[in-house]
Amino acid sequence: MAGKLCPGCGQFTFFETVNGRQCSKCGYKMVLPVNAGKGGKGQKCVNCGQFTVFENKCRTCGARYE
Repeated sequence: MAGKLCPGCGQFTFFETVNGRQCSKCGYKMVLPVNAGKGGKGQKCVNCGQFTVFENKCRTCGARYE
C-alpha cells in the first residue's frame, strides 16, 4: 500500500500517524496543529490521560471513541 508523496525524498512513503504524517524512508515529519489549527484544549482521553481528544479521536495515543 503506497502512502502520499513525501516532500523530503519524493517517494510515495509518507504515511499518516497519530500526530500528522511521517516518511518511512527518510524520516521526514509533518505535525498537524491541535484541533485543525483552531487551538484550544481538547477533551481528556481515558486511555492516556492527555487533553488531546478532538472529533472522537485522541491525537496522542490514537484511541477512537464511537
